Amino acid sequence: MNADQSLPATLCYCSSLRQASRYLTSFYDQVLSGSGLRVTQFAILSRLAPRPATVTQLAHSMVMDRTTLARNLQPLVRQALVLVRPSEQDRRERIIELSAAGRDKVEAILPAWRSAQARFEQQFGAERGAELLATMRAVVDSGLHGSAD
Repeated sequence: MNADQSLPATLCYCSSLRQASRYLTSFYDQVLSGSGLRVTQFAILSRLAPRPATVTQLAHSMVMDRTTLARNLQPLVRQALVLVRPSEQDRRERIIELSAAGRDKVEAILPAWRSAQARFEQQFGAERGAELLATMRAVVDSGLHGSAD
């Protein structure tokens, strides 16, 4: 096969969504590159900005398993951007919260993130972007995960 020949587009919903995700992740990572964080790490920090959360709550809200979340939290803990402490109600559960440095980091990254958002909307269209967000939320809320047999 000639390396210059493109492969046909996939009809698989999952593969197509993962391709789009990799593409957008790469774009956001480029825009945020000066911050020292990847977009996934910024997403964790921004989810914690309103209030602390348990590991389970944060993993659920990010649609991420606890192991993957723990792996993504490690560099944020090492950089002292998040603090992890035992819950007062259940010592087995861990509470994750932004440190003061983490709050400062979120504020510092927001202009670059807003720039990425604006560039996406400019290229893709604000209306199509809003439809895409609604569609992705509908996928997450579809109940497919619980029905996989």
